[in-house]
Amino acid sequence: MIPILYLSHCGSSIGGGEKQLAYLVTNIDQKRYQPLVVCPDDGVFVEHLRHFNIPTVVLGLPPWRRVKSLIARYRAAEKLTTLAKAHNAKLVHTSDSWLNPYLLYIKKQLEIPVISHVRTLLTTAQVRKYKFNQMDRIIAISQESKTALIQAGTDAQKIDIVLNCVDLDAFQPLDRPERSTEYVVGIIGRIEPFKHQKAFVEIAAEVAAHCKKVRFRIIGAALDTPVHRTYERQVRQLVVKYQLQDILYFTGHRTDMPNVMQELDLLVTLSAGSVIAEAMAAGKPVIGTPIGSTADMIIDGVTGYVMPLDPMEAIVNKILEFATDSGLNIRIGQQARRAAEKAFSVERHVQKVQDMYEKLLNWK
Repeated sequence: MIPILYLSHCGSSIGGGEKQLAYLVTNIDQKRYQPLVVCPDDGVFVEHLRHFNIPTVVLGLPPWRRVKSLIARYRAAEKLTTLAKAHNAKLVHTSDSWLNPYLLYIKKQLEIPVISHVRTLLTTAQVRKYKFNQMDRIIAISQESKTALIQAGTDAQKIDIVLNCVDLDAFQPLDRPERSTEYVVGIIGRIEPFKHQKAFVEIAAEVAAHCKKVRFRIIGAALDTPVHRTYERQVRQLVVKYQLQDILYFTGHRTDMPNVMQELDLLVTLSAGSVIAEAMAAGKPVIGTPIGSTADMIIDGVTGYVMPLDPMEAIVNKILEFATDSGLNIRIGQQARRAAEKAFSVERHVQKVQDMYEKLLNWK
């Protein structure tokens, strides 16, 4: 077997990146590969991995560029290198690009190849800051991410696009959807500026002014930091400003995403992410904005719609169209499920990554 060391961005919670890493390490061919996951903190993601018998180690990995963590980061890098050596790792794969400096430290010490997984859009400064051109391979989750890397000077030959995946068995359409007088539109993700929940509230206000049957859900919670708490407070204040308290519901953090998807009629995402694959697998239409992997995952006009956030009228009008045309909902939802089966299976995702491993290691 080939031992592989994985570096996770988080161990205490499960976001989109953690879901994708879990799909990979729990479905990889364990007759050929031996995974070991390193998480910077303990919690539900660590428990999740260990539940599936994936060897997992908790090791603090302080931010590389902060002056106050100068000594701590080198100690952590040394511990990580010792762990990789003890595991006899032949490859290191990080699920978050801010961990790239740790990869390069291990690469220099042990002379083994490294892979960085790009899950967000990066600026030219960030691409250079995290030294992507020194990576042996890079996985981008969208064409837009790949283009940004190339424009910043990264060798295009190092980059592979691998779309996010979803458990097609867990996320399935209802055989007989229950008819309701209400139409439920949701946005899913951590409550933070990048997810644009404030814009979602603005959209909800416009829709509510034209259609009384639509209900809205903000699914997710804010991190316990000043910035995130402030943003959540602003979102809630906006709900009160538009007097949407009776039709817009904050669910908090949910861990039962297959059930969440069944509770929605339509998903709106203003920041891309693996929720698109989950919604499509559940047979739900998706409206997204042209950012990140959205355009790679949604077939515009077939499995959902890709529309600009500014101005928001196009999104408002499309929600109103979905809410008043059940046939459109059913047709787009069915096409979304079929597309998910072809493009987002875990097996397809894992095989693409394994093919990359084999090429990188010249393993026959």
